[in-house]
Order: sequence, then structure tokens, then C-alpha cells
Amino acid sequence: MAEKRITVVFTGGTIAMGVDPGTGGAVPLLSGEDLMTSMPDLKSVATINILNFCNKPGPHILLNDVFDLSKTIKELFEKNQSDGVVITHGTDTLEETAYALDLLSSFDNPVIVTGSMRNSSMISADGPANLFNSILTAANNASRSRGVMVVFNNEIHTARDVTKASATQLNAFRSPLFGPIGMIYGRSVQFVRQGGFRESIEVEKVSACVELIKFTLGMSTFLLDVIRDSTIDGVVVEGAGVGHVSQEVAQAVKAIVATGKPVVLTSRCYENLVLEDNYAFVGSEEYLRELGAIPAPGLSGPKARIKLILALSQTRDLKSIRDIFNVPVEYRQ
Repeated sequence: MAEKRITVVFTGGTIAMGVDPGTGGAVPLLSGEDLMTSMPDLKSVATINILNFCNKPGPHILLNDVFDLSKTIKELFEKNQSDGVVITHGTDTLEETAYALDLLSSFDNPVIVTGSMRNSSMISADGPANLFNSILTAANNASRSRGVMVVFNNEIHTARDVTKASATQLNAFRSPLFGPIGMIYGRSVQFVRQGGFRESIEVEKVSACVELIKFTLGMSTFLLDVIRDSTIDGVVVEGAGVGHVSQEVAQAVKAIVATGKPVVLTSRCYENLVLEDNYAFVGSEEYLRELGAIPAPGLSGPKARIKLILALSQTRDLKSIRDIFNVPVEYRQ
């Protein structure tokens, strides 16, 4: 019998879907037990335990669900009931759940998030292969102390770097700035870079509300003005390029900052990076920083939003929040 004990936690998504005869569309149908029947013999890899956490499409997952999931995983490790965890999840919001789990956890045991682009009723469904590769990775000793990872299409990505780059293709998940940290060849798991930098935000509960605004050409300040005057706790602004907005939006950001609400700045670009002190025009990244906006270099808008929600759930002190965001763009060796 295999030495490693891997818990496979099922949360739903396309990987757990089949075609509903009544509608002809894909809906959640399969349990964890159903999905595991498609797996080859895993006795030489790990002892598998199944946990049916929920069965929701990716867009139906809430951050409170993810918080509860993090507590479940923590309990598994603290009670020494599992050596590693694999989570199946809908791909639409998979990267956000993976990153939230990464911030909420500080354990060394491997945690892998995976899913599928094709449901179980389609030809060449990719769910079984992704699930098998995820179990291989979770059972590998080299996967320890790397934080939460996403395994998809034979690649291993860090939760911080990965994004869903395609709405339909099997290689949907990519890490635009730095690429995958590992690959799976057959039953061999090979890591190609360390990715060892870890950060965590401990919270007792999710207690903040944050919105995300994408800057677009000629946009009005309506949504930002609503956020300024509402009970929303903070906002993430995806600027153009390295973090630029119009003069009008810059003044709306200034007004939000004046209320004491944090404004986090990131880039709307696929390879996102907020620079410092490269431009100085009104609405530039330097101008917004001087107004009080907090840069989130290397984070996409959705991930910056997750981080700000957790930061605000821990503290309302703006200096502390700024410190939480002041981390390296790339994981250190």
C-alpha cells in the first residue's frame, strides 16, 4: 500500500458536470465517488480519501466557501489525517480560489487545485488526466513547502502567478510573467524552478467588501463615485498599461482615498506589472501612488481584490495594508 494519504476534495465545476437530457446543457451531476471511478489504479501512488465539500459551478463559489474550505484543509493537516490535498473546482474562478487558499494557509503539506475544460460527457474529457496528475503532484515529496499550486494540462503553476488565459482550450491555465514551476511527464513530476516565497494573511472571518473597476478609454467616474459614497470598504483599480488612468478617474481615486478607503492599483494587461516612477503625468502610476493608491505589482485585478478583502478582514490600518501589499513581484529562490 502507498505511504502517502491524499484527500481529494470535490467542490464541483465542469469536471463534475454531465449533460442534462432535459436542457441539453452541462450541469453538476457527479460526486467525488463518481469521478474517482475514471482513475487508474492509484495504490502505488497514494491512499485516497474522498471529501464531497460542495457541488457548485465555479461562478457560484463564494469567498466564505473558500474560507470554510481552508479551515477544513487545516483541520485535516492538524489532525494528521492527510499528507496532501487535491481540490477539484470550476475553472471560471479557480485562480481566485487557489490564491485565496494560498493566502489563508501556512502549512507545508501540498495543496493542489485542478478542474477540467471539458465535462464528462464530451469526447476526450480532460478531467481524469488533470485529477490523476494532481494526485501525483500532491503525493510527491518535492511538492512540500511550495504553497497552493494549480495542476492543469501537465503543468504545475503557483497560485499567485496562474490565470485562466483561454475560455475553451485545454491549456487554459498559464503563468504569463514567469511560466509554470513544474511539469508532469507520465508519472514523473519535475519542478523547474523553486517558487519558494510564501505569504499568508490570518483572519477570523471574511468581513470586508471590495469592488474591482477596470479603467477603459473615456470611462465615466460613476462607479468610483458610488463606491466613494457607499459602505464598500475598498476598491481595486485596473489601470491601463503599467497602471494609468485618465485625469477624471485620477480625481475620483483621490476622492476615495480622502475618505480613508484603500485604493489598490494594478494593471489590466495580461502580463500585469505596475511600475514606479516611470511616468509623471496626471493619472500615471507615480501620480496615483502619490495620491495614496497602493500598488499591487504582479497581481491581476481579481487576485488583488482577494488580497485586499483578506487584508481588510485582518486590519483597517492603511499602513498595515500597504505593508501587506509590499511584497516581491516574483517568488524568491
